[in-house]
Amino acid sequence: MHICAIEPVRPPGAPGVVVDDGMDSMSSRRAVDASPLPAPAAAASEASDVDMTSVARLYYLDGLGQQKIAEMLGLSRSTISRLLTAARERGIVRISVDPYDPRDATLEARLCDRFGLRYAVVIRGAGRTAETARRTVGYFAAGAVAERFQPGQTIGLAGGRSLYELIHAFAAVRPAPRPRVVQLMGSIGPTTGAIDSTELSRVLAGRLDGTFFTLNAPAFASDRRTRDAFVEHEHLRTVRELFGALDLALVGIGSLDESAFVAREALGTADVAMLRRAGAVGEVCGRFFDRSGRECDTKFRHRVISIELDELRRCPEIVAVANGPRRARALLAALQGGLVNSLVIDQQGAEALLAEGDPR
Repeated sequence: MHICAIEPVRPPGAPGVVVDDGMDSMSSRRAVDASPLPAPAAAASEASDVDMTSVARLYYLDGLGQQKIAEMLGLSRSTISRLLTAARERGIVRISVDPYDPRDATLEARLCDRFGLRYAVVIRGAGRTAETARRTVGYFAAGAVAERFQPGQTIGLAGGRSLYELIHAFAAVRPAPRPRVVQLMGSIGPTTGAIDSTELSRVLAGRLDGTFFTLNAPAFASDRRTRDAFVEHEHLRTVRELFGALDLALVGIGSLDESAFVAREALGTADVAMLRRAGAVGEVCGRFFDRSGRECDTKFRHRVISIELDELRRCPEIVAVANGPRRARALLAALQGGLVNSLVIDQQGAEALLAEGDPR
């Protein structure tokens, strides 16, 4: 972000401060009269425009820190901070910022052309670590994803760290679309974590003034028989019927290298090794799939409590939210298997995905 102009405005009778800054320096062009600075009032609530203009000059034009200004004028630092805030609120200080588009339209078009996506959102320069990338993608992509919400929809939601950042970046949508929000998978651990589908679905339903349908079960049952008993329960049958009525699904795509199931100790080292031997390259809603997007025939297939892959494929719009180059192989498999038809991703992840999918 580049601040290209800051203008403390001269009220009638006040010493003039005019700034017309160029791109290279905060002090490239200035005109300041020679009148002495007035002494600011003792508190921001009592301050005149002259007081606020003088503090704004010292801070924005002369480059003095708030503590230095406080010492110079015999005020507390908190008072200086309040004076600067009041100056902005009253329009004495006006700040203009160069236009910035966080989305990479070129990469978005390439992804749509290459993989036949309904739409793609690619966020440029999204953080230096996986954590900061998730936050940046979630923050800047939230508005674009919110545009997909329509009144009366049935929205399915998985869990995961990337989805957490997206869901928590949504502002309350007005008018509220009042959707049915359906949890697509059980909880990863014995306690409900912030990234679990249960908690994220509750938050999304609250922000959209919708109705939350919870899949009150673990992601993995202890065995197939226990899984069958869970899914035959009346409450779960009601939720599972909504799987066939989805208008939109928001999912994360996991890899065996970066798995929330491993981080939450739902899978151990031996489990991951077994999944690799079975050809697993990725995971969606707790279901592990191979390089063609087909579910791997492992013990987890018969223990997982979540939407089935064929049910997910029938959803008209399946939005994967991911970040980083290490998910490229899993994303490519999901795309090839029809598990995803829209994508929210960072620039590095998009470039890695296109390279992974290059037939050469």
